[in-house]
Amino acid sequence: MDCRSGSLTPDQIELVLDRLPLDLSFADENDVLVYWRGETYRTCETDAIGRDVRDCHPEQSLATLEEILLAFKAGEKDVAQGWEETEDGFSVTRYVAVRDEAGAYRGILEINMDVTDLRALKGKQALPGW
Repeated sequence: MDCRSGSLTPDQIELVLDRLPLDLSFADENDVLVYWRGETYRTCETDAIGRDVRDCHPEQSLATLEEILLAFKAGEKDVAQGWEETEDGFSVTRYVAVRDEAGAYRGILEINMDVTDLRALKGKQALPGW
């Protein structure tokens, strides 16, 4: 079932992305970094765009990244997730395989979220409020 309707202009897409409470990056099916946005990438240099996504990760994470890329490309997995608790909060990193309508691998989406506030929620507030 397709749960989409309507369309957004490029300007509207940018406005929406600016307001999502997450940072994200996307590397295409050839492992080329084509996009990023958000505080997670504040130390990234703009010349990383157009380069291999492996060039943007620390050495100690490359084996895991390679494993994720291979599993995504082989169609074995669609999501990999990690998290970290620090003195300042709790963050989640999620890698998602991006596939076209035919199921072909088209790239990898990295989503980084600070979920400190969400972890603190208790009880129920069914309707949004302040």
